[in-house]
Amino acid sequence: MLSMCKLKSNIPVTLSYWNTVIKYVSTAALNPTGIIAFNSLTKTKSPLLTQNPNILTWYVCGPTVYDSSHIGHAWSYVNFDILRRIMENYFDLNVIQVMNITDIDDKIINKAKEHNTDYKQVARKYESEFLQCLSLLGVKKPSILTRATDHMPHIISFIEKMLQDNFAYKSDDGSVYFSLGAYTKQFKYGKLKPADALKADPSVQKELVNDFALWKGSKFDWEPSWNTPWNQKGRPGWHIECSAMASQVFGSWLDVHSGGIDLLYPHHENEEAQCCAYHGKKQWVGHWIHSTIQISIDFKFAEHLRISGGVKMSKSLKNTIPVENFLKTHTADQFRMLCLMSNYRKEMEYSEETLKIAKDVLQVFHTFLTTCDSFLKNSYQFSHKIDAAMLHHKLEETKRVVREHLADDFNTAQSTTKVRSLITLTEREMKEKADGSGVNNSQGIEAIAAVSNFVTGYFHSLGFSQMDSRISTIEENTLNSVMDELNEFRRQVRNQALTMDNKERKRSLFAACDTIRKNLETQGIQIKDQSTSSTWSWKK
Repeated sequence: MLSMCKLKSNIPVTLSYWNTVIKYVSTAALNPTGIIAFNSLTKTKSPLLTQNPNILTWYVCGPTVYDSSHIGHAWSYVNFDILRRIMENYFDLNVIQVMNITDIDDKIINKAKEHNTDYKQVARKYESEFLQCLSLLGVKKPSILTRATDHMPHIISFIEKMLQDNFAYKSDDGSVYFSLGAYTKQFKYGKLKPADALKADPSVQKELVNDFALWKGSKFDWEPSWNTPWNQKGRPGWHIECSAMASQVFGSWLDVHSGGIDLLYPHHENEEAQCCAYHGKKQWVGHWIHSTIQISIDFKFAEHLRISGGVKMSKSLKNTIPVENFLKTHTADQFRMLCLMSNYRKEMEYSEETLKIAKDVLQVFHTFLTTCDSFLKNSYQFSHKIDAAMLHHKLEETKRVVREHLADDFNTAQSTTKVRSLITLTEREMKEKADGSGVNNSQGIEAIAAVSNFVTGYFHSLGFSQMDSRISTIEENTLNSVMDELNEFRRQVRNQALTMDNKERKRSLFAACDTIRKNLETQGIQIKDQSTSSTWSWKK
């Protein structure tokens, strides 16, 4: 039995947290992960718990595939990818992540009608584009990807059970609605956001204004529709799709459910209600995690990604930036650094200035790793031995503090600041001990290698793609310019040697030119000498 004051991992737990959770679910069988994260259910930072030791079940709301993905979507999914990598790489959790694809929706149907095509073609086109964007951004694939249309039997069965249990009712137009009147007699509604008072609906279709559609009865023959046991063709409502698919995979308990803050109400509130009714439990999700990205303009209360000037990013405002366009001028690592420097729950203003800051910070780390490489290859000469004991001590301290920050609501901004402090110290140590005197004193150099490995591993574990390949940090045109200058310098040295009378000097310069040519050839660059000219090219 978990203590009311402290978990097995010695994470202090507030009584207000337990008072909130115990109202819904017994915590006796839940296991601590070592992470404290903000929970939209309790409105506080609280221990992240799992049903099974070291295994975390996670459902993340995916896109409704009716249009191209923009960087607002990217903000949400890259942030969740960072959280997932922290769970896996720092807390040894086996994360089973399910993401849904909503491939049947009014917006998809309207888009298909507008372009005189089938809704499936629209959905598959934008689904493929979305998944490609995730790949380009370095987002890990979900463990399981679920499409609504592939799970139609489960969705229909889910609704049928709620009809049988009297948590739903049929309307005159063939639709099926969730009955909040029946639900609130047994369960609490408004866990995530206080709900409006339940009021009778003056229309003939719904019992209460707050009741929401589980099934939309077909109005036209051309609409996509499915047959049902209650003899009404139609298609599912929005909320029911996620509840049915998540329950099909994970059953009656889910450790983590995430999405943009705009989904908190009504979507996530209604998901919770549907699943509690279906499974007969007071709580379905242990931890609700919401990012600040706003996808829908209609949600007034969201903190969200804003473009410069304080205007929110929204398709309806037509101020979105497609991921494909963004990646033409910036890299995925630069965008990931922007996420790393921020907090997934805080509002962040998007502008070229904030991107430049992220780009500059990323370059600081790249430059450090390149400098370490040079030291480790003896490109510099040391006049004094490196203070290895001091660097190892600071490295261990950094590891400890980084883990503490990541355990505290995934605070990547503070953990990255701590890593930057370590490289500042290491750079100062290298600079002080290398004065170009020509004295080779490499004692303690293994400490620099240890710091370099840690920094590389830190960014690799958080999903950065270019930390292991230093050459990728140099743009191709810059490399070409450098090679042009080197080739020209070598040509001039070679031509000078051709005109020399001093045979020993001549032989020495030719040997140096040959050494450069051979060394570059091992790197995939080929130099060809003619009588007084030289050319270079990449080896095929």
